[in-house]
Amino acid sequence: MKYPYVFFWLFLPMYALSQGNLRCGTDVVMKEIYDKDSEATLRKQKLEEQTELWLQKASNSATYVIPVVFHILHQDGPENISDDQVKDALRILNRDYAKENPDTAEIIPVFKSLADSTKIQFALATKDANGVCTSGIIHHYDIHTDWYSASASVFAYTWNPTRYLNVYVVRSITLSSGDPTSAYAYYPGTWPTGSPRDAAVILNNYLGSVGTSNGMHSRVLTHEVGHWLNLYHVFGFNNSVGVDCSGSDLVSDTPPTQGYLQCPDAAIATQYQVCTPGLSENFQNYMDYSFCSRMFTQGQALRMQTTLQSNVSGRNNLWTNANLQLTGVVNPVTVCVPNADFKYSRSITCVNTPIIFTDASWNGQPSSYTWSFPGGTPATSSFSAPVVTYAGPGLYSVTYSVSNSAGSSLPVTKTNLIAVTADVASYSGAWAESFENLPLPNSDWVLNSSSGGTAWETTSLAAYDGVYGARISKTNNTSKAVTSMIGPGVDLSSIPNPLLSFRLAAVENRTDHVNALKVYSSIDCGDTWNLIYTKTGMALVTTSNVSADYVPAGIEEWQFELIDLSNVASSDHTRFKFEYVRDSIADPNNIYIDDINIISTTPLNNMSVLQSRDIKVFPNPSDGNFSVSVTLPAKQQVKFSLTDALGRTLKTFDPIELETGESKYDLYTGIRLNQGIYFLKVESNQIRCTKKVIIE
Repeated sequence: MKYPYVFFWLFLPMYALSQGNLRCGTDVVMKEIYDKDSEATLRKQKLEEQTELWLQKASNSATYVIPVVFHILHQDGPENISDDQVKDALRILNRDYAKENPDTAEIIPVFKSLADSTKIQFALATKDANGVCTSGIIHHYDIHTDWYSASASVFAYTWNPTRYLNVYVVRSITLSSGDPTSAYAYYPGTWPTGSPRDAAVILNNYLGSVGTSNGMHSRVLTHEVGHWLNLYHVFGFNNSVGVDCSGSDLVSDTPPTQGYLQCPDAAIATQYQVCTPGLSENFQNYMDYSFCSRMFTQGQALRMQTTLQSNVSGRNNLWTNANLQLTGVVNPVTVCVPNADFKYSRSITCVNTPIIFTDASWNGQPSSYTWSFPGGTPATSSFSAPVVTYAGPGLYSVTYSVSNSAGSSLPVTKTNLIAVTADVASYSGAWAESFENLPLPNSDWVLNSSSGGTAWETTSLAAYDGVYGARISKTNNTSKAVTSMIGPGVDLSSIPNPLLSFRLAAVENRTDHVNALKVYSSIDCGDTWNLIYTKTGMALVTTSNVSADYVPAGIEEWQFELIDLSNVASSDHTRFKFEYVRDSIADPNNIYIDDINIISTTPLNNMSVLQSRDIKVFPNPSDGNFSVSVTLPAKQQVKFSLTDALGRTLKTFDPIELETGESKYDLYTGIRLNQGIYFLKVESNQIRCTKKVIIE
């Protein structure tokens, strides 16, 4: 529907983005820009004036071809989509813009004659800005795969937008408002000509119909490129779909509509004749939200064509023969030197457990493959998908290069990529971790982070017991990062009713945070993980002592957490993963974990007793002689025993009767202990606990 362009500005304040419903984010980012940048508003007005003039004399005869480059931002996850998925998305884009989609047969009769080819097509560039051979699909290892629209460092890879349509493909998109979205694109004229922000951004699972995406999402790129070519939503410049009929998309042959979030029944006209009884609305338009889009109208096609005639944002250069020559769309280069990259079936495993490595090279199809697996079997390979095992525990690196008739890639090395642990549990019968021994990571703990860093760290700023605890600091608490620490293998088969306990200290600077702490168990060397604990948002908060850079002020701010392990009670090799999932909301805070224990109790309803008070060992580390502090709810007999890291009992102390409250007791082993980690078991009819003891 068309109103004079001056009315366009009346709709700017009207937008909303539903939480949890991934819609297009274009109107939201555009409103933010127009509210702040008067120059953008003037450029937009100039483009609308030109469009008005050109539409009066436009003819639908020219054909336009636009060079495209896709930037795949990833961190070695499924978001690193295949080139085949990108090519499928481009196929659908060209099909839709040429009106060659078979589902045009489903367009309701009143709009069939208005559906039109845009005479716009898109082709992958085969030359980059320097004239070097390219596939037009570039894979970048980058933390901005978790995309934040307000970040100053996004759009770092944009090729000259007066020569290419740039499409960024990412894992998640968060707008400056904190809301998620599926995709967005800037209208022409939003930025000065040549700005790297003149691009479209889309989630990998909304691109194409194969791979990580599906047919339901396959038209989202069609929709976003429409925005890039100056089309608005059919319900107007706002995201208030389904609210009223007052919005305008400045196109004469799209009737007034409030927009649709789902597809009406085509056989029931009253479902899509809402604004004007008897007048059907174009709910099958690519610029609606109905997810049953089938068409552009003739008016929309002309509007996009006139945009390509405009010098605003340099759109008029894209389809010129000179640019098509420069970008390799005309006389394309067919074989490029590949860039080496690879994927792997798992990064954490046990000895002698196979890992499958697969080629993920891009820019050119390899014809030969060169792998190096130091410490692995085989140590080298020339296959595209070798299977490798490692005979000993450790961290292992992998180096890979490829070649074809155009040349050889530079080798790529992923350092300390594969973490291999013994297939026999490192600890048996008891396990405790108080982070007093070695900094993270160490021989017991493997760290992973989707942001590329190792956010978990040991700290002396706060500990529940001893000197050190583990934390994620606010400075390393990267937006959307998933950060984990994975502990050693533990044999639980000899422990009745095993429980996992730990201490947690955390606050949030804002009540709208939805950060999450999760704990998983694995009994197959980390191949699969079972969620056994989760806390989210304000449930993570353990104290009212809120500070901008939180440090626990005392042990009362550490919350006792207890997890039932009955599902892995008989396992002789269980690993535990502590995972922190960061949201996209600004202003995070520190989170701390300490005093992890495998404990046993019968029955489970004695948990309140297990929480009753502290059991502390001091000094720790020691030379072999140490003391223990035990706080009891009632006078009772307590037994102490010392085991080594393999669970073997080294010393059993005579039982002693301790009074109600805190008691201190000196323990003299009378045996020579080598340097290392030992475990002190403390047992009574109400308490069973294991504490780590470090001997120096």
